[in-house]
Amino acid sequence: MKRILLLGGSGRLGRHVVRAAGLDLGIALQAPTRDELDLSDVTADALRARIDSGLFDAVLNCAAAANVDRCETHRSEAERLNAEVPALLADACEQAGLPFVHISTDYVFGGSGGGPFDERAPPSPAQHYGVTKAAGERAVLACGGRRAVARVSWLFDADVSPFRDYVLREAQTRGEVPVLDQASRPTYLPGLGRWLVDLCAVMVHGAFVPDVLHPAGGPHASRTEWARALLAAHGLDDIPVVPQEPQSLLAERPQDSRLATERTDAWIRATWGVGLPDWRECLAHRSA
Repeated sequence: MKRILLLGGSGRLGRHVVRAAGLDLGIALQAPTRDELDLSDVTADALRARIDSGLFDAVLNCAAAANVDRCETHRSEAERLNAEVPALLADACEQAGLPFVHISTDYVFGGSGGGPFDERAPPSPAQHYGVTKAAGERAVLACGGRRAVARVSWLFDADVSPFRDYVLREAQTRGEVPVLDQASRPTYLPGLGRWLVDLCAVMVHGAFVPDVLHPAGGPHASRTEWARALLAAHGLDDIPVVPQEPQSLLAERPQDSRLATERTDAWIRATWGVGLPDWRECLAHRSA
């Protein structure tokens, strides 16, 4: 049995990791609550003691300050959770000899140049959130031991999918769907949660894992392409998708943060062969 310590288990991605682990009899997962482990003020010694307790075989960090606008106004909080804590976790895992998987984001790109960005591309964030996530990546990769950074983008699931809900609402109320000029890579959360559990198991077994991974299923897309695919999945092909005026937001959003996945896909095929589901096949999924 592989024993995984999960940080950020109450977040959107963390909840899907918990669900995926619960369906695998070979996985024992512990996801401490904030009351049990508050990352905003935990000490390096406390983290080392927990990680080096002998209770775990791998550590997965899904915790983050992920509200992009809040990161602009609460900068020290963002720096703590997105940069300092990953550094502490990576160091503790190196000292304990445990594999460490850290979740990052496509928002480390988008400040300059256009995508798709492969795993070796230097980060170029457009806002403080991306700056702190890029700093967290650097800190994790600077540590030795077995560690991997997994960048994820445009997450959606059957229960909470703000963009899907927006598209369907606009289609029903306006008869058209205005969208911004953005491009990235939609990713289906249940598949990503399952993939991350498998990744931890692969690392426990000692397989080679690249430093940086871009897990995704299906092609990259613009907001327009994603909206049209959503409409088609719900039988609304006749609803037009139109340009939307840029919104006034506190933090800049990247216009193009597409992640290239060819290297990650090749590694997955060579290692265990199970990738993520194609997002286009998951668009109509809804909870009962």
